Amino acid sequence: MKRILAVLLFYFIASPALATPLYAGIQIGDDSAGVLFGFRINQTYAVETHYTKSNASSTNAGLTVDTASTGVGVVGLAMFPMKLGDVAPYDLFVKAGYQHTSSTDTYSIPTSVTLTQPYSGTLSSQKNQLIFGAGAEFGFAKYLTGRAGLDFIGKKRHLNLGFIFRF
Repeated sequence: MKRILAVLLFYFIASPALATPLYAGIQIGDDSAGVLFGFRINQTYAVETHYTKSNASSTNAGLTVDTASTGVGVVGLAMFPMKLGDVAPYDLFVKAGYQHTSSTDTYSIPTSVTLTQPYSGTLSSQKNQLIFGAGAEFGFAKYLTGRAGLDFIGKKRHLNLGFIFRF
């Protein structure tokens, strides 16, 4: 966690001196939402940090499980500019990095299932996971870019859409 904060601090202090473009954005996934901050090193490479939050609920045979997760991560991106015929230019990208995920599962079993007192509890967990992903970016305007991608975080797949504002 301290390393991630150090990287963020580096972005905001050193980047004006290095004259490299910064960007910030929002990202909405199939079950999550978050923010991202990036540092475009050159036309091909970028480094991003992100924070995501998700909430999910499931019920099976009377057991209800509510899951709240947060993730903080750092990824490196490689961009590949593309131009096909008369189509506006866009970028394909691949990314790899690391994410620290914290999850809290709250479960409850009603009296109708246990035939005794209702039962509930909470389980918390933390994981360090690798991230791999790919996608495409399309510039809508000089400062606004849209992004669609597929991320593999641990054993899970996440489809996401994002909007990025370049400073």
